[in-house]
Formats: sequence, structure tokens, C-alpha cells
Amino acid sequence: MEKTMRLTAIIVLYEISADTAQTIRSLQAMKKTAAWAMIRQIHFVIFDNSKQAQLVPTQLLPNFEYYHSQRNVGLAAAYNQALAIAVQQNSDYLLLLDQDTKLTPSYLAELFTAVTAKVQPIAIVPKIQAAGQLISPIRAAQPFKVIPVTSGYQNEVTAINSAACFRVDFLQQCGGFELQFPLDFLDYWLFYQVRQTHQPVLVLQSQLMHELSVMHTQSISTARYQGIIRAEWLYYHRFQKISSWQYWRHVWLRLFSQLILKRDFAKVKLLLKWMIRRKPSV
Repeated sequence: MEKTMRLTAIIVLYEISADTAQTIRSLQAMKKTAAWAMIRQIHFVIFDNSKQAQLVPTQLLPNFEYYHSQRNVGLAAAYNQALAIAVQQNSDYLLLLDQDTKLTPSYLAELFTAVTAKVQPIAIVPKIQAAGQLISPIRAAQPFKVIPVTSGYQNEVTAINSAACFRVDFLQQCGGFELQFPLDFLDYWLFYQVRQTHQPVLVLQSQLMHELSVMHTQSISTARYQGIIRAEWLYYHRFQKISSWQYWRHVWLRLFSQLILKRDFAKVKLLLKWMIRRKPSV
């Protein structure tokens, strides 16, 4: 009997046309490969956070539905809508995708094998490269350090959202995606919840290329940077709690980086104001 995978995937867009998003283009490039049969089994949700809705060609992907939000609701709200659809579709897994991840046939083949196995992992992640560095998944026990992990079943890890796949029943047990983290640190919160189950994460051998905006803070707006600071403070004070010394040492290093290396004085000013208050507005 041929295996089938019951999988819903969400692709979140922001100020980009669907047919130019790297994630969707990489899927379309597989039309003449064996991976296309797997793609045809996926129910795609395209969630558009752009200011204006767009007309999406019906042939964009084999099986998709398009949603537009009149305001940018971030990731958590979009993921929650996709989770509700996954439940309606009777999907076993929900696959999270940003607009700028280049998917590959080997990744889809590994994912297919994992989600159709008799023992289904709680979470499945590929290795992610950005700017020539392996950035995900990494050890969760050492905050503020990027220590990649090897393939196979791994405990105590965290990973970025894009191309991560989660069992729907686990996400339901979490109560959906935490709206306290509408965008940044949602992935940290999510893998923190995975660790509370004491179940390992399956790290695939496949490596994907991803454009990660937070690696280049000079291009991030002050408002977005403030959101990152707020989310980081919230996560390390309410979930993966760390010592005050460890946290503020990281903040001081960040301040010196912005002042001396990047010379981004707007972000220096923001950091100083926040350090005086000893916490961001939450």
C-alpha cells in the first residue's frame, strides 16, 4: 500500500508577491522531479501579511488556499489559523515555512519518510544555513551561543521556525502558538514547549539555505529591534529562565557591538533607555 502523508504547510508572506517568494519558487522548481508527488499531498496555506491583498495564480501550487490579513499580525496568529485548518484537514503534521527558505527534493524526501513512519517524531527540523553559517538547530542549554547539533534524534535543542514540522496533536496540547511572541522568539518558545515533553527532536541530514534578517541588525528598523529586545527579555525571564548576570552580560555585549562595531546610535540609544528601566515595556 502506497504511503501518504497528511500534512498542512503554512507559508507566511510579507510585502512580496507569492510567485517571487523563494520558498514557493523552490517548490515550483520541483515540478519535473519525484518530489512533486509529495508536494501534491501537502495542503498549503498561504498567509499574506502585506498591506495589499494579491491575486494569486491558481496554478501556483497544486493544493493551496490564500488568506490576507488587513494588518500585519506576525507569525503566531498566522500559524494559529493554519493549525485550525490542519485540524479540519485531519493532518498529522503542520509544516512552518517563511517566504525565504530554499527547499530541496532531498529535504522533502526525508520529511516524507519521517511523517509516514510508524513512530512519528514530535518535531522534525532540517539544518539551516544563513550567510554561510550553520545557524539551526542549536543547543538550547547554552543561551546566546550558536552550537549546532548533529543529525538524528536530539534532546535539548532549539531551531528556527522555517522548515520545522510539528505534530498537530502536540500543538493542540500547547493551546496553539503563543500570542505573547507574535514574531520574534516564537521559535524559542515553541522548542521550549517541546523540551517540556521530554521527547527528542528529529534533526534531518538535509541542509537548507535561508535568509535570516536578524543576522544583519543594521537593516532592522528600530521598532523591530525593540520587539526583539522585548521578546528576548520575556522569554528568558518567564520561560527558559537564566541568571541575571548571564542575561545582563549579554545585553552589555550587545550594546558594545552596536556602539563600536556597527555604530548604530539609534539602537544604542534604545538599549540605554531600556537598561535604565531594567526591562522593556511588556
